[in-house]
Amino acid sequence: MNATHTRGRDLAAAEGSAQRASRSPSFTARRLLFCDLSGQLGELVSSIEASTWKVDFAKTFEVAENCLYQNEYEVGVVVLREADLSDIQTIEEFLNRHALNWVAVVEHAVIDNTIAAGLISDHCYDYHSLPCDATQLTATLGHAYGMSVLRPKPAINILAADSDTKMVGDSDAMHNLYTTIKKSARVDAPVMITGETGTGKELVSRALHSQSPRSAEPFITVSCATIPAALIGEELFGSSTVGPGSLEQASGGSIFLDSITDLPAEQQMLLLRFMQTGQVERANQTIPVDVRVITSSSNSIDEGVKNGLFREDLYYRLNILHIEIPPLRERIGDVDNLAQYFFEQFYEETPGRIKGFSQQAKIAMHQHNWPGNVRELLNRVRQAMVMCESSLIQAIDLGLGSHANVESDTNTPTNLDEVRAKAEGEFIRNALERNYNNVTETAAQLGVSRVTLYRLMKKYGVNIAGSGRRSASR
Repeated sequence: MNATHTRGRDLAAAEGSAQRASRSPSFTARRLLFCDLSGQLGELVSSIEASTWKVDFAKTFEVAENCLYQNEYEVGVVVLREADLSDIQTIEEFLNRHALNWVAVVEHAVIDNTIAAGLISDHCYDYHSLPCDATQLTATLGHAYGMSVLRPKPAINILAADSDTKMVGDSDAMHNLYTTIKKSARVDAPVMITGETGTGKELVSRALHSQSPRSAEPFITVSCATIPAALIGEELFGSSTVGPGSLEQASGGSIFLDSITDLPAEQQMLLLRFMQTGQVERANQTIPVDVRVITSSSNSIDEGVKNGLFREDLYYRLNILHIEIPPLRERIGDVDNLAQYFFEQFYEETPGRIKGFSQQAKIAMHQHNWPGNVRELLNRVRQAMVMCESSLIQAIDLGLGSHANVESDTNTPTNLDEVRAKAEGEFIRNALERNYNNVTETAAQLGVSRVTLYRLMKKYGVNIAGSGRRSASR
């Protein structure tokens, strides 16, 4: 490549535009991080500053890290000399951690080094060779900045300040959920959270606690599904041998009983007594406990009450306030934001060359019905970031079909309503097939009535005769 490689840019036009912009009263200089371990390019830095940039100069990676912590950058310059290659691993780790649009300024000998050339190819938007022309470098930086701001930034809606209670979503369904949580958090009454597996019931419970007057007090989670039946009693109520149980330990704060329908019958009776009296009995003592009880269920708890598997009187004690979390298929518009949020969360685990998601991957994510909800999306994104071998995550990296299949799909939805309809219809069709067309079992699994399921089947054109291996509807 030429010493001042610029990809065919119109330098005169770029320079003129920059000069006009810098004279504008409302113009704000773009911020640039300039990393030069030798500190010998002060004149070049001054020339860049004279155009349209506010330059932060770093002679060490420690100083650069501090700049990146304090400020936001879209573009950076990293100067690479032959002497710097002795610590090329440190340079690569630094570029890996910070996915700016880097432009390298390099000595000719660096380009001849295979490892260094690969580092520049993997991590840099472009490069210039020394001696470097300031005008051409400035034009390259302008293009790098323009390409960076074209990348969409996620419109992340953080419900709570605590990192444990972050919730992402800008759909109507999520805004309704945020409103419900805020209203429920103010009232010191039991809350029952329902929703499919993977929708984020514990996140909602933490948000309820963090926004309540009890937020400074303990928050304890107990999974009724994972603790053996023989031990769940001691876990909740304590004993003379193990001491205080979780209810006592959460006194003053909140306790979250996940998968409440898995609580054994004997413990349901003890929990009902506690809900009625606000007291636990331990070591022949009656101990008052002030705690807010939040519960959750992924199953149809109404069916459990109807079938006698869950106490009806306890159900009404726990279900004073009710929060239903929408499944991901009902908030397809949030998928891009969620995927980007998880991408940023796990970025440091992945090669720095991954920039984001391809359009084909986004289409595939919109078409998928997400039976595992947000947890499934998180797992697929994390796996894709490990498996991806290009700069953008493809549909096949997400395990959602091949690039070719997504591109050639003639039935690709053109708007969110069509995406939602296609996803819901496919989800119902798959559920019927899993249950051999048994409408009663399918409705129970989906948490809807048989009448509602028949209505949805008609709406989405799901034919029972052709959707499973044997008919068993009743």
